[in-house]
Amino acid sequence: MTKDFCAQLGLEADHVFVIGEAGSNWRMGTPSRDLKMAFELIDVAAQAGCDAVKFQVYRPETVYVPNAGNSDYLSHSGITEPITEIFRDLSMPYEMIPKLAARCRAQGIMFMASAFSVRDAREVDPHTPVHKIASYEISHVRLLEYLASTGKPLVLSTGACDPADIEVALKCFRDAGGAGVCLMQCTARYPTEVDSLNLLALRALAEQFGTPVGLSDHSRDPVLAPVMAIALGARVIEKHYTLNNRLPGPDHAFAVEPDELKTMVRAIRDAERARGSGVKEVLPAEQELRYYARRGLQATRTIEPGTVLEEGVNFDILRPGRQRPGMHPRQIGKVHGRRANRRIEAGDGIKEGDYA
Repeated sequence: MTKDFCAQLGLEADHVFVIGEAGSNWRMGTPSRDLKMAFELIDVAAQAGCDAVKFQVYRPETVYVPNAGNSDYLSHSGITEPITEIFRDLSMPYEMIPKLAARCRAQGIMFMASAFSVRDAREVDPHTPVHKIASYEISHVRLLEYLASTGKPLVLSTGACDPADIEVALKCFRDAGGAGVCLMQCTARYPTEVDSLNLLALRALAEQFGTPVGLSDHSRDPVLAPVMAIALGARVIEKHYTLNNRLPGPDHAFAVEPDELKTMVRAIRDAERARGSGVKEVLPAEQELRYYARRGLQATRTIEPGTVLEEGVNFDILRPGRQRPGMHPRQIGKVHGRRANRRIEAGDGIKEGDYA
């Protein structure tokens, strides 16, 4: 039995863990500009109220075959270089990792990074309490095994995956001693259109695999998908963000900007509170109107002792307001035709014992 992901990460029962996905949006062209942008992205995520900021750590030679060619989705965005060249340009130098982690600590936000190989993961591991695997690495058994060996919880994205893919990955991770997994509903399209979000899959993932679930959201809207996901049980929300959609690079155009990230986090915190306990009950906020506006058997005029109680004549089914609430209307048959045995003032509720 693996530890529960939420407990292992220290999440309170009603807290949604929000990851600001900086991804490769730190890349500006020179080491000094790269670090400056990465720091700014960390600061923006912290100011927005995110729980964590996540980067990506990879090397082209451990991701794609050398002759992988071009990506259609990137070509449509005007980025026509071979994918290996794009990955080479966006590869984060390992020496940046401790600097970014230190900046995160200074800003009071968790550092995370998706590692794409075991070597990448070894560089990331000392600096984060939770690991992330991107959708396309779900079959990387060696990476899963290594991350399991760290004993840290895992956020596992499931874009372009079917249940069999997920089952194999979970078995690999758990067989290697992995403890605590959150499965992320994710659509492998950038940006994701609203009709491709498939948010009801969150319920299916939770029911089939018995894990906490979350949403890695590539849609452009900052609120719709995260709030709906929370209503469907999401415990983790991940969203790409940038300083400006017009910056060059593959992930800026579909990311949310700083003000939108703040809006998203506020909406998520509101959605947390709106979920409630999941138990249908009379809430403290409802108590006043429960007694003020719920209908009961109320006297419509003063009723003297010995008077026959008659619906529509001297009592009716009414809201009591500030008067004493009467019996539940379902008991009207017990009251109608009986005689009052006390003086019942106009507006007062008729109670058990007020009639004979």
